[in-house]
Amino acid sequence: MKLTQKRLARPSLGGLLATRQGALTLALLCAVVAAGLLVFAMGQYKHSLQTGTKQATVLVATREIKKGTSGNAVAAAKLFVSTPILATQVSPGALSNSAVLNGAVAASDILPGQQLTAADFTTVAGVVGLLAANQRAVSVAIDEAHGDTDVLQAGDHVDVYAAFTIRGSPALTLLFPDALVIKPAGGAGAAAPAAGATGATVATGTSLVLAVSTTEAPMLAYASDNGHLWILLRPSNAINPSPGLTTLSSILSSTTSNTTGTHP
Repeated sequence: MKLTQKRLARPSLGGLLATRQGALTLALLCAVVAAGLLVFAMGQYKHSLQTGTKQATVLVATREIKKGTSGNAVAAAKLFVSTPILATQVSPGALSNSAVLNGAVAASDILPGQQLTAADFTTVAGVVGLLAANQRAVSVAIDEAHGDTDVLQAGDHVDVYAAFTIRGSPALTLLFPDALVIKPAGGAGAAAPAAGATGATVATGTSLVLAVSTTEAPMLAYASDNGHLWILLRPSNAINPSPGLTTLSSILSSTTSNTTGTHP
C-alpha cells in the first residue's frame, strides 16, 4: 500500500493579494501599524516640546553684590529680581525664594545678571564668616562728622581717608578704597547669627569695625592712632577715587585752574 504525502499549503503575500478579502486584511493591518507609529511620534514630539519650553523662576542679580553683604541688605536694597527662564538654563542650586537670604551673607562677589545660588551665600556665624583669608577685622573710633555714622549700615562699602600733619602743614590722603563695614559705630554686626539663634548680634559698641586686607590693617591702625580718619560711603556702582595727597596748596591750585578755565 502506497502512502501519498501532501504538502501543507503556506499562505503567501501573493496569495493574500490574489483575493479581495486578503487584500483588505493586509490593508487594514498596514493602517493599524501606521496609526500606531503616528501616535507614538506625536507623543514624542509633545514630550520634547514641553521639555524644551518648561520654565522656572530664579533670582537674578540686578547690581553687583559684594562679598560680605548680608542677605537681609540684599533683599532690602532689592539687588535682585525674580526672573522666569527656561528650565534647561537654570544654574545648579539657583534660588527661587528670597526667604533663603535671611541670615546669610554673600560668600563671594556676585555680578549683575548672575543667578543667585545657594553656593553664593554662607551662614557661617560670627565675623569670621565675613572675612577672606587675606582680610582682618579692625575696630576704630569714629565720630558722626567724620564717619557717616548716622547713615552707615552693616554690609556697606566705604573709602577710608586719613588726615596727618606733614612738616607743619595738614594733608589728607586716600588710605584705601572699598572697605567692608562689618559693624557701624553704635550698631549691630552684619555677620549671620549661629544656627538656631534669633536676633543675635556679633559685635556691639561705639567703634566702627571694618574688614580690610592684611596690608591695609596696620595702615588703618596707625592712621587711627596718629591721624584723623574720614569714612566716605560708596554707592553700589562706585568708581574708585584717584589716590594722591590733598593739601592747601593742591586745593588752591585746583581752584585757580578751574577759575581760569571758566573765563577765557
